[in-house]
Amino acid sequence: MSNSTKLFQSKEQIIGKHLKSNESIMYIGLLTIYNRTSKPVILKIKSEIYDSFLSTEMDDTKEFKGDTISEVYQKLSSWFRRKGVIF
Repeated sequence: MSNSTKLFQSKEQIIGKHLKSNESIMYIGLLTIYNRTSKPVILKIKSEIYDSFLSTEMDDTKEFKGDTISEVYQKLSSWFRRKGVIF
């Protein structure tokens, strides 16, 4: 198996709003693109929610993988929607 190398990496700040509580949530993420054919785009996010009941509802860390950046952010958006959060 060949080693994949990083082609691109950036820090992401993802902010959303929980619809029922009207509270803001924030995740810090790392978007990485590798030079491989299977799921080369990975977004790893970490919660920045501390003083809220949402800290128990939302995951502390989450990882999304896909073939394109659009696919990864679509998965993030779907996950947010299931949790009652919008961008």
